[in-house]
Amino acid sequence: MKSLSSFLNPKRKPNIKFKLPAFEEEFEMRLLSAEEDFQIGKEMQGQSAVELITRYVAESLVVPDLHSKELLDALSEREGKKIIDSVDALKHIVNGAELSALIGVYNDYANVTVDFGEKVNEIKN
Repeated sequence: MKSLSSFLNPKRKPNIKFKLPAFEEEFEMRLLSAEEDFQIGKEMQGQSAVELITRYVAESLVVPDLHSKELLDALSEREGKKIIDSVDALKHIVNGAELSALIGVYNDYANVTVDFGEKVNEIKN
């Protein structure tokens, strides 16, 4: 093996930044690690495709940080109920059309071969 460096320091896609019309701030998304991917798959066994992709999207967001105590507390106060995880936070921040847009961005960015956006529309109809 010539060098371990290329395996220890792979060149990854940079985070992607994008806007959704209803929000003043940019969203930022990152690729999930294989470890995160396996963990989500393990935790989400038996869930629908929509629930699975929503979790992937929620975990891939850097901005907003859906794990931020400040954000979760503010959402809990606004909604009048406890919001404790990233998926619940995402569901309370965006509407259905915006979630579909986020899923589309995730699919394109992560080169997902299953069209989760299409699955979302199938379930909605």
